[in-house]
Amino acid sequence: MEKKVRNTIIDFKSLKASLDKDEGRKQESVQGAAQEVAPGDALEQARLIAAYNNAMGRLEEEDKGTAMMSSSENALASRIQSYLVERALEEGGDTDFAPAPGATNEVKFDSLDVFPWIGTGLRRLFRSGKFDFRDPDPVAAPIADQFPLAMFSDWGTGLSGTPEISTSIENAAGGFGLVMHLGDTYYSGTQREIDERLVETFPKVDGAIRRALNGNHEMYSSGRPYIEAVDREFGQKSSCFAYQNTHWLLACLDSAYVDHSMSDGQVAWLDGLIRAAGSRKVILFSHHQPFSQLDNQGPKLVRQLKDILDSGRIHAWFWGHEHRCVIYDPHPDWGFKGRCVGHGGFPEFRDKFDNQAQHLEWRILPQKEENGIVAPRCRVLDGPNTSIPGEEERYIPHGFVTLEFDGAQCLETYKLPSGIALAAKEVL
Repeated sequence: MEKKVRNTIIDFKSLKASLDKDEGRKQESVQGAAQEVAPGDALEQARLIAAYNNAMGRLEEEDKGTAMMSSSENALASRIQSYLVERALEEGGDTDFAPAPGATNEVKFDSLDVFPWIGTGLRRLFRSGKFDFRDPDPVAAPIADQFPLAMFSDWGTGLSGTPEISTSIENAAGGFGLVMHLGDTYYSGTQREIDERLVETFPKVDGAIRRALNGNHEMYSSGRPYIEAVDREFGQKSSCFAYQNTHWLLACLDSAYVDHSMSDGQVAWLDGLIRAAGSRKVILFSHHQPFSQLDNQGPKLVRQLKDILDSGRIHAWFWGHEHRCVIYDPHPDWGFKGRCVGHGGFPEFRDKFDNQAQHLEWRILPQKEENGIVAPRCRVLDGPNTSIPGEEERYIPHGFVTLEFDGAQCLETYKLPSGIALAAKEVL
């Protein structure tokens, strides 16, 4: 059986032990890579070495200590993870295994000579750029007034609930008109990860439009593998796009090309879509959040979209990034309904509440304000994750969301990976 990156994660503990065996050789590898990337520039070399040390520190902080995927919002750390997994699969050694379907395999570094890998890899990993941004179509593409949509986010792991979510969407009665991922293919959106963890496992629904938003983890490898793959495989020309019917405008944003932000051109594009939308209700979709009860706020997004938000034209906003499922009350100032649906496939530790739920339940959190940004009262999904056998009690449940547009009405449903609805359909 072909070895798959989607089944494979790194064991940080064995990596660290392997590198710590020879501190001098480790420093020589890192310093040599920095000198080659920035010859004659001592200041830049020092910055690169510090970046490496910071990246390894972040990996250690994020390590879950079990056979589970851990990742970081540190770009270099994520690229190192991608590189080591892919190099190990290519080189074999202790990693010469044939993963069973659905199994998770950890690359063990104890008996591998990783010093040449680190030195060679950092020469490439220290360099990072961006794909050339592609302007979206200036007008929204048409969709039918009766239109079902399935979405999920932070799903690009190839592990945990992701295969089951794909199967559930593929087998859903009636199908879908649009199937959409709101971003993040782990570890860092390399070509192989995009091919195997996004494209190959993406739900295949006859007649459905397939789309994927840009996430910060896609950008850690420049975003080029992502944008080229969605163009080639999905016919998606830009990382932002829009659809509309008689009653609704769906505006899908790129909040990762400029991290947790948007370019001025994209803001102008969104403003133009909304101005041309007439009385249509507007729903935004993005990878990053404008606000959060349990994570960082999005001050740059809020600042950039202030006029649009203040106008009250946004009806709802769906995002991922946080690895949770959170349903917010309408915002007290802007009126829109916020939804975090980042629980698609990344194993995230459960939040610490007063007591641990033994069954799935919605936790209620009161409105809060942080750094001038209000996060409304919300419901947070809590309970055991049955997609991770043996570790059910440690991780947030996975799932996905469907929207059913029927004329002026839209019904939203929150589902487990199996496709079972968590509650009755609600009017969005």
